[in-house]
Order: sequence, then C-alpha cells, then structure tokens
Amino acid sequence: MRVAFDEHIPSALVRVLQSFSNERQFLKLTGGYTIERARDYAPKIDDADYLKGSDVPWIRRYAAAGGQVIISGDTNMMAEHHERLALLEERMIVCFFGSQWSGWKFYKKCALVINWWPAIVKTMTIAESSTFWRVPTSWQEGGELDALPTEDKKLTRMIRQRERQTKIAAERKARREASPADGQGTLKLAPREDTDE
Repeated sequence: MRVAFDEHIPSALVRVLQSFSNERQFLKLTGGYTIERARDYAPKIDDADYLKGSDVPWIRRYAAAGGQVIISGDTNMMAEHHERLALLEERMIVCFFGSQWSGWKFYKKCALVINWWPAIVKTMTIAESSTFWRVPTSWQEGGELDALPTEDKKLTRMIRQRERQTKIAAERKARREASPADGQGTLKLAPREDTDE
C-alpha cells in the first residue's frame, strides 16, 4: 500500500517514518507500506496540470501512480470543494488531524503521529475507498480514528435550505388555494342596525 504525507506534515517526520519503514516493528505492523511525500507528485509551474495553490493535480498524479492513502495536516482540505471532490473521485482513504493540530509545534506534531501510527495503519487496512478519518488530538492508547462525513458541508447546507424554502412555498400555496377566491366564502358582517331611542 502506498501512503503519501502532504506538505502540511513536517518533512523531517516523513523521512523518519520512511527510515522506520524497514524496521522489524514497522514491517510487522504495516507489511511493508511505501511511505511517500505528496511533494514528489506536485507538478512544476510549467506543467500542463499545474494549478497554483491547488492540491488536485498531485492527488490525481498520486492516484495514477497507484496511491491509495493520504495523511494530511491540512485541516481545511475537506472544506475546499474541488480538493474534497478530487479525493473522492480518486477513491482515496484520507486521514486528517483535528483543527488544533495545525497550531502545535514540531515535536508535538511528530509525537502525535507516532503515537497514533498503529491506529492509522489499522484504519488504512480496513477502510473502504473514498473515506475520511480524523486522528484525535489526544494521547490515549488503543484508540480509534474518528470517521468523518465526506459530503460537501456547504452544498449540503444549501440543499437543506432550498428544501426548506420549497416546503414553505408549497405550504403558502396550499393555504392560498384553500382559501376561496374572489371573496367567496369570506365572513361577512351583518349591517349595523341603528336604533333610535
């Protein structure tokens, strides 16, 4: 299995994991995963598929090379519609970190990845394609990654809002149609009787 760490994971940590990948404990755990850097798949400025500031080109290149898993330190990647869509279309298994992770210093980030590495490997092994996972920012042992929704949250909100608006409009229309037209059936008041006393 090929595992790529994106540019938001400290590159020194990726090199450490690459060197660990031949150690007996890692081989026993992973069965010999190939650990790579997303940077190795990123197009250059003059490449036809280069898109400034977008992860989509390297995701597509990585998938074409047989990549299956991405470990991302970009806590905003799921909110980027085109990047989230590329991850799903390329059937990636993606492990993200909690939002506070991006504010941590180097050693704490590295320690968390190593602490959770067995759970990450276990999840990668059993996860279905096109799934997103979150590595908890805690230090518990024997924990599990959190499954994340894969839908576009903004699009889902827009669809729900549109459904509510359609329902409200239908209810208003039904009320208008239920009330008689041209004043028929409206309550009429009897003329006032004036009494002279």
